[in-house]
Amino acid sequence: MEPTNLQRAVATYAAMQRWMHLADRGSLYSETAPSTGNPYAYVWPFSRALLGTLALAGVPGGTTYAEDVRDRLKGLEWYWDGRAYASYTLFPYGDGGDRFADDNAWIALALVQAYRMDLSTSLDRATKVSAFAERMWDRKNGGLFWVEQGKGMGRTNHDRGAGATAGHAELAMHLFELTGRDAYLKTATRMLDWVGHQFDASHTGSGPFLNAVRADGSIDTNVWSYNQGVMIGALVQRYRLVGDAQLLRSAERVAYQSLKTFGDFTGQPPSFNAMCFQHMLMLHSATSDADLRHAMLERMRKYADWTWDPASRARDAETDLFYFTDAGRPALGRQPARVQDQGAMLQLYALLEWDQEDYSRLT
Repeated sequence: MEPTNLQRAVATYAAMQRWMHLADRGSLYSETAPSTGNPYAYVWPFSRALLGTLALAGVPGGTTYAEDVRDRLKGLEWYWDGRAYASYTLFPYGDGGDRFADDNAWIALALVQAYRMDLSTSLDRATKVSAFAERMWDRKNGGLFWVEQGKGMGRTNHDRGAGATAGHAELAMHLFELTGRDAYLKTATRMLDWVGHQFDASHTGSGPFLNAVRADGSIDTNVWSYNQGVMIGALVQRYRLVGDAQLLRSAERVAYQSLKTFGDFTGQPPSFNAMCFQHMLMLHSATSDADLRHAMLERMRKYADWTWDPASRARDAETDLFYFTDAGRPALGRQPARVQDQGAMLQLYALLEWDQEDYSRLT
């Protein structure tokens, strides 16, 4: 008998915790199993474990994982440098690192989701991350600089990304809804409009959305599933706030485009797919298009089945660890396994077990 997605989620979580969780070292994770290079995960892979744990806690009856979410939030504090989340752990577990706009967007959105799920009582870190994003805005050309390097404001990489900018637009809209501060809505509108103007390859509002503006002004034309997902989420959240039906129609068009562009999604990294699928569930909670709702869920289920199927060779059945290449293809037997992939698969399986009435709590 095939396991349910809940059984898959529980098994994936147990494997991630067994092979990668460092309970006696700051509640951190190793980046890989077996561990190679740095002893602790960078903040991007750590955030995938956080999102996966949040998704598991949101499954009906999943409140038993509330303490696990608090453990992730405890570990997350080792990346906070007072301005934003650094790319690597701070003393005594590391020397910190550069501050990436995209990393900070995903983490702050996770913190908002924890707040909406009643697993956290504070928005303090999320509001500070939003202030960090304001400092990263390119006041001449628009868009968020990808990275702030060092302790000051000097930047050696001036790429401005679609995902990071749309992610912070979505964050600002959530903060507007939760705090009532008008400045957040103004920020969100400015950021989202810039992404739509710069990256919509179809020039119709439906995407696909390209990846980034490089420092020399050229466009990185890569099309990633997470960029489409974050645009869906930002459009849905803006629709919820202002009630403009055209925003919802735009989100629906982006979703249809994404289903067409990525097909079975097996050519995209699982961490990117999990982000895209989670935002599709946000749209599911808002749209009345029954065909689209069915199509999004069906594509998620088929991708989940593929990753678990022994024929895909993505999962080691003995350890329940997943192995993917950077391009999203299975890499079973190529050591090491990465925590970012375990967190993404946990997130996917758990989300498929959520009550549909709870999709509106997602970010």
